[in-house]
Amino acid sequence: MKLIAVISLKMKTGLLPQFIASLYKYGVGINYINLTETDERWEDYSIEITYSVKKELIRLLDSLNKNTEYFRSITITSTLEDRIKGGLLKTSGKIDIENINDIETALLGGNRLIHEKIDAGLGKSYCGCFNSVGLISGYRTSRSNTITQLHHYYADAERDAVIINRFTGRNAFPCVIRYSSIEDLLRSLKSVEDNFACIRMMKTDEEELPFSSIIDSVSRPIIFSELDEKPLYYYSLLKKVCTVHKMKPEETAIGIIGLSGALIRLTALLHKSGYAKVLGYDPRERIMMSFETRKGLATTVENIISNCDIILLADEHGETGIEEKMQPGQIFISENPAERSPEDMVRHKGLKAYIVTGEHCAVSLIPGMLNGILLREERSYSDEMLLRLGEFVSKNINDKYMLPGLFSEFNESLESEIQRG
Repeated sequence: MKLIAVISLKMKTGLLPQFIASLYKYGVGINYINLTETDERWEDYSIEITYSVKKELIRLLDSLNKNTEYFRSITITSTLEDRIKGGLLKTSGKIDIENINDIETALLGGNRLIHEKIDAGLGKSYCGCFNSVGLISGYRTSRSNTITQLHHYYADAERDAVIINRFTGRNAFPCVIRYSSIEDLLRSLKSVEDNFACIRMMKTDEEELPFSSIIDSVSRPIIFSELDEKPLYYYSLLKKVCTVHKMKPEETAIGIIGLSGALIRLTALLHKSGYAKVLGYDPRERIMMSFETRKGLATTVENIISNCDIILLADEHGETGIEEKMQPGQIFISENPAERSPEDMVRHKGLKAYIVTGEHCAVSLIPGMLNGILLREERSYSDEMLLRLGEFVSKNINDKYMLPGLFSEFNESLESEIQRG
């Protein structure tokens, strides 16, 4: 994830090369540099930058503000804020409306023609619901929940709606369902499913979604961001890691600190593919029990670090002092960056690798998995399907442990791989 901002400042004439080097030192990129004014002593610049870590940007600004002899009149403006007001989505039609004649002919006439096609039995080709995806999140009614949480879920669905429309051509609609029990959620899913060709389940307030119950409750194809895309990504990543470091799965112990529904399904995939063992820890007893039902071994953090070759640190795992406990020769995969860079972690602790993934690691899987399940006319992704796809996806992860980008040919290749079955 990168953010955009514009820095305006005065700097001493001739300091631009050193200033650019400082930006890169703090992990800040440059989109453009405009020289707006100059004299013999000072140069005024407007510089559009990109950054990922706000803390590093603040450190950069603090450093500049302390050097008043060389830098003055420093201001920073977020150019993204105005563009995202009102959300990331804007609904528009396929018909251009420029005058009253367009409304009467193209819009109203087109609508009438669609009704005729539906009556003639051609609704699947002409009604928009057959090209639409429902991005469903669940918001449990409780005293501790606030409406803010619903807004967060909606914002994430908007983000994915943009990706789906751009890279599949399908319309995607966010919908956050308020429910008081799982049964409520299932009934609501059933009541809205006919509006969509496919349902993509996103976040809910459940520690672990009842995977089978949701699939059984709807007739439309259904894909899970947490239970399909994320487990596939991590399974593929682990296969890639084992290949790079010449580790045999049957001799490799995997540890997971901080469990979730996604990582519990990952555990099932790892067990079925023959990994030696999967150890896991989470402070929530119910999650630990679910982990064990999928053939994981519930244990302590200390036991995981002492006995595992590859350790996955989940987002918000809540444990402290992990860095001090790391052992030479281990591989760590973390959903959050450490205080030190991955390279420093490898050198300082003698690790084989320290890989940072993050929330958006699996984003490149979205278009291919969505189109693939619709074109193949499957209702859901089974463990066996994900295992087979993992072979393909792992071969496409590069040596920096990243999937190809959304603008690559990977989406179409993944879609074709899914259809081949």
